[in-house]
Amino acid sequence: MKHVVISIVAALALAGCASEYRVQPLSGSQHTMVLNRQGGVYITVPADGRYQDINYPGSGQLVAQVLAAAFSKYAQTVQTAPAHTQDGGLSEAQRAGSQYLVVPVITHWEQRATEWSGRPSRMSIRITVFDASTGQQLLSEGIVGRTSRVRFTSTSPDELLQKPIAEVVGGLYESDQ
Repeated sequence: MKHVVISIVAALALAGCASEYRVQPLSGSQHTMVLNRQGGVYITVPADGRYQDINYPGSGQLVAQVLAAAFSKYAQTVQTAPAHTQDGGLSEAQRAGSQYLVVPVITHWEQRATEWSGRPSRMSIRITVFDASTGQQLLSEGIVGRTSRVRFTSTSPDELLQKPIAEVVGGLYESDQ
């Protein structure tokens, strides 16, 4: 009996660690292009995430930092800068000598105390990559994530970013190894 109880507790603990996420192409965009490792990347900082009337200060900067860390594994130079309009971002990326402009947008950001409320933290972002010289959209993908409902610790939406962003960015360079 003692072994059964220990097994059940261990299974719940492992299940509680899982988070779910989905990466999906947007606007019929399928990336077939491989980014050049020599090309610099210019990332705009998105507006902070919101849920209803709750603003999450610093979440935009956090998304930009996670993206910069992921791109820096592949690209020679990576810069982040405050949000611009698309045209403003393109001209700033060109001025910085970057080949690519990355524009993230936080579409949903909801931090919950899952460990006692049973309600999962959630986030969704859109990542669009442009050729900085032409303005051509190369990729637009959405990432939707949530923590599991069974958690013994609190998890914020930013903890849901690492793995899917690494997957998206790695996919942009995958054939260029």
